[in-house]
Amino acid sequence: MVRPDRRAATRGQMFTLVTFGVTTVIAVFGVIATGTPIGVWGVVGVLCLLGFVLELLGLRAEIAFGPALAADDEHVWVRTGGFLRPASVRLDWSEVQGIALHTWHGRRKATARYLTFGLTDTVSKELSGALDGAQDRRMRRLAITFGSPIAISEQYKDTSLDETVRDLRSLAGEHVRFTKN
Repeated sequence: MVRPDRRAATRGQMFTLVTFGVTTVIAVFGVIATGTPIGVWGVVGVLCLLGFVLELLGLRAEIAFGPALAADDEHVWVRTGGFLRPASVRLDWSEVQGIALHTWHGRRKATARYLTFGLTDTVSKELSGALDGAQDRRMRRLAITFGSPIAISEQYKDTSLDETVRDLRSLAGEHVRFTKN
């Protein structure tokens, strides 16, 4: 089971939350000083308050919606997202063709590690049709980037993806390929 690391996730979002919170307070003082709630300070305050709420909802989705991955000898459960309520997928091992550990390289030498699941063609089609539009867009982006519609990141997790791969190897059948990219 791969669970979120609540402390690391909270620490990771703290700067953004504090920035939005302080800016909202400054905007409130600006509204009070100018006496115009619909002016520039009011707009800034509303936007910062909205950003603060969205960051809190994102943090809640990261740490409060249960494990990102769970597996036993018959099934794999992967949390595929969800912002207001969790969304997950249950896969039989026979539906999983491969598991890959990817290192994504972004701008300015940023890297992130992801664990992806290669699925049979029929499962991929059923999966993209079963989820709502926003989730489907996210899955298309993942499929383009990693070649798989399902991926979990190592960020803010209590178990490293290397340990997870070792544990999954012992549960997966002979037909599941494990790769590193």
